[in-house]
Amino acid sequence: MNIGEKIRMRRKELGLTTEELGRMIGVQRAAVTKYEKGYIDLKAAQVQAIADALQISPALLLSDADDSELTPEEHRLLRAYRAADDRAREDALKTLLDHPKKELLTKVK
Repeated sequence: MNIGEKIRMRRKELGLTTEELGRMIGVQRAAVTKYEKGYIDLKAAQVQAIADALQISPALLLSDADDSELTPEEHRLLRAYRAADDRAREDALKTLLDHPKKELLTKVK
């Protein structure tokens, strides 16, 4: 998944329009569309602004990691986690890390 696809996916997860995201990062709607379609090479400051607006790390946007091997359940969990507030994220992690099979989770880090 390229950076534009990641921007679009995360924007939609947050329920934002291209116009709303544009306002958040100080650009026109058309610029956001160009970012999502890969027509513009983003500079570090632009990546940071987009990541901040989308509540994700710039590293996630820039990562070459391919999440296509995730199961539908894993995609669902990831989307829910990303959409959650800090408290819900902490609760979810605590639940998983307190699981009886947590030794499996600590190896994944």
